[in-house]
Amino acid sequence: MRFVIQRVKSASVTVSNEVVSKIGPGLMILVGLTHEDKEEYLEHVTDKFLNLRLWDDSKGTRWKESVKSQNLEILFVSQFTLYYCFKGNKPDFHNAMENEKANNLFNKLIECIKKKYDGNKIKTGKFGEYMNVELINDGPVSLNWEYPEIKIQNLEKNNEKVQNENKNKKEKKNKENKKTNENNEEKNKNKKKNKNKNEEDKKEEDKKEEDKKGEKN
Repeated sequence: MRFVIQRVKSASVTVSNEVVSKIGPGLMILVGLTHEDKEEYLEHVTDKFLNLRLWDDSKGTRWKESVKSQNLEILFVSQFTLYYCFKGNKPDFHNAMENEKANNLFNKLIECIKKKYDGNKIKTGKFGEYMNVELINDGPVSLNWEYPEIKIQNLEKNNEKVQNENKNKKEKKNKENKKTNENNEEKNKNKKKNKNKNEEDKKEEDKKEEDKKGEKN
C-alpha cells in the first residue's frame, strides 16, 4: 500500500462537472494498492491515519494534534498510478492491483476507518472514474508512506538489482561492441596490409620483367 497524505485546509473531488465529495480542514489521502496487499493491513493503516500528529496544539507546540483529536475530516482518493515504474519515458502500472480486487480492498479500508471514527467525516472520490481533485495544502505538509514499510527496502533493493543488471548488460554489450570494432579494425589493417604487399610484389615482378627486357636489348 502506498499513500500520499496531505494536510489540507479544504479538498474536493469533481466527476463529470459534479462535486461528489468535499471536506474542510483535515487530510486528503491518495491510496495506491499493489498485488500483495491484504485486508489484515487495514487495522494498522487506519489507526495511523487517525493518530498522525500533523497539527499544532492550542499552545502552538508543533506536531501535537491529530485528525482524531481535532475532530477533522478525511478525503480518500484511489490512485493506482502510485504504483508506477518507468519504461523509458513511459509510465507502466503493472505493479498496481487489478481493478476489481483494488476496488474491494479500497471499500474495506473505508469501512474499517468508519468503524473507528465518525463516518460522516470520511469522504471518498469515485473509484475508477476520471476525477478532478482540488485541494489547498496547509503548510504545505505532504507525506509519502508505504505499508508494510519493509517493502520500501525490498523495492529499493530490487531497483538496485535491476540497475546493476542493466549496467552489467550495458558494459558487456559495450565490451562486445569494442571487441567487434577491434576485430574489424584488425581485419581492415590486414586487408590493407595484404593489398599493399600484393602491390609491392606486382611492382617487383614488373621491375624484374623490365630488367630482363633491358638485358636482352
